[in-house]
Amino acid sequence: MKRTVQAFLTILTALTLSTTARALPIDNGNDLALNYVSAKTPAAKKQLIDPVLGKLHYFRYLKITEMTESTTNGFRNVFIRATEPSSSMIVEFNVLKNVSLKILDDDPKTKIGDAIGVQGRLETMGKVTTNTIVLNPVIVKHKDKFAPVRGKEFLYELDPNARMGTDTSGGTPKVLKAK
Repeated sequence: MKRTVQAFLTILTALTLSTTARALPIDNGNDLALNYVSAKTPAAKKQLIDPVLGKLHYFRYLKITEMTESTTNGFRNVFIRATEPSSSMIVEFNVLKNVSLKILDDDPKTKIGDAIGVQGRLETMGKVTTNTIVLNPVIVKHKDKFAPVRGKEFLYELDPNARMGTDTSGGTPKVLKAK
């Protein structure tokens, strides 16, 4: 009897921990922006915004229209204002993380007119101006293209350091890098 109770508690604990340890879902920011612009009434826009505030969103194809470097408390940051292509909404954020700053600085250095992909928490939408999205905090994921390509899109097309595949025909696996 004691072993049964102990086994039951062990299984229950394992199930509880496995369900709470899941990663948070990341929503598509480009779709959100398009849905926001497509909403006809202020009530429809509010209904769209309320459940997504504070959640992670991933935006691609953001074309940088303004980029300002500064320092806050001795730490470098870059303010970026970009345009989301499907909705023409403005996306604003401050890049603070060293990893993100390194991506912006990688050769060729990111400048106005370039496109990037970012992930960030939705802080406000439509409050700064009617067509502005503010993300805070944000992580720059990669330098991007201006629009999706027709057909499939692979990670190695975006990141030249990504693995394209593995060749196992010669007996020992070889990692194939994108060219």
